[in-house]
Amino acid sequence: MQVEGQVYQTMGKWHWVWDGAVVRQGFPGGRLALGEGRRKNRVGVGDRVTLRLQSDGSALIEAILPRKNKLSRRMSFTGAEHVVAANVDVLAVMLAPNPLLNTALLDRYLVAALSQGMEVAVLVNKMDLLSESDVDETLAPYRRLNYPIFPMAAKLRRDLDAFLSAVAGRWVVLVGHSGVGKTTLVNAVVPGAEEKVGEVREATGKGRHTTSSAIAHRLVDGTILVDTAGIREFALWEVGWRDLEVAFPEIHEAGAGCRFPDCQHSREPGCAVKGGLQAGRVSPRRYESYLSLLQEALGKETPGR
Repeated sequence: MQVEGQVYQTMGKWHWVWDGAVVRQGFPGGRLALGEGRRKNRVGVGDRVTLRLQSDGSALIEAILPRKNKLSRRMSFTGAEHVVAANVDVLAVMLAPNPLLNTALLDRYLVAALSQGMEVAVLVNKMDLLSESDVDETLAPYRRLNYPIFPMAAKLRRDLDAFLSAVAGRWVVLVGHSGVGKTTLVNAVVPGAEEKVGEVREATGKGRHTTSSAIAHRLVDGTILVDTAGIREFALWEVGWRDLEVAFPEIHEAGAGCRFPDCQHSREPGCAVKGGLQAGRVSPRRYESYLSLLQEALGKETPGR
C-alpha cells in the first residue's frame, strides 16, 4: 500500500512522516538510500514523500515529490549540500545577544530565503538582556527594508503573540546559532515538545546530547514550527552573484545607476552603490556583508560566519 505524507523529523537514516492521520517511521529506499558526494541528505524535513507501507508497521520512502523551495547550506569540509528544510512558508531567523546580535548570519539567511522565494521574519530573543535602543540601531537597516521584526523573551514567555499571529497556519522554520533560544520558544508554545523529543531519542537509542537535524511541531491553530539544530556557520548553496545582489534590495536599487550593467559593486569605476553609501541609503555594515558574500558567490574564499 502506498500513501503520501510530509516529513516531520529527520535523524540520520530515521525519518518520521505525517500522512494526515498518523506519524509513520520511514526509511529511504532504492536510490534515496544511496549516498552521493554532493549531498549530505536527500530527504529533508518538510519534504512531501510517497511511502510504501511494510508488514512490520514501518514505511519505505520511495520518492520525494516536487518541492516549492528548499533551504540548503554547503558543508564546510566536504562541500556537499545539506537540505535543512523544504517547502518553507516562512524562514524565522532568531537573533540573541552573544554578546551582540549577529547580523552577518542574518544576511546569509535572508539571501538563502529570498533566492528561494521564502517569506522571512526576524526574531530578537532575550530582550530582557538587551537595550531596546541598541536593538533599534542595529536593526534599523532591516526595518527600512520592511522586514518584520519581533522582539521577545521566550524563556519568560513574553511578547510571543505578535510573531505567532503573523505566521498562523504556516510552515515556519526556526534557524539561528546554538543557544539563541529556538527550542526554548518551541517549548513555550508547544505542549509536550520536550517529551516528544525524548521519545524519539528512546526510539533511536541516541543520547541526550544528540540533536536531530530538524523537528516539526504542530500548534493547535495549524501552524507548524520547525526547530532546527543550531549551527556555527551557514555557507550559501548555489547562489550566484546576481541572486546575491537582488537579495540586497538597497544595493540592487542603488546599482541601477551604475556605469556598467554587470557591475558587481566592488571595485568597478562608476559604481553608484558608493554614492548610496555616502548618502546613507546603503548601510555600511550591510555593504560589508554583501562584499563578503560576493567573494563566496564567486568562489574566492571559504565561508565562515
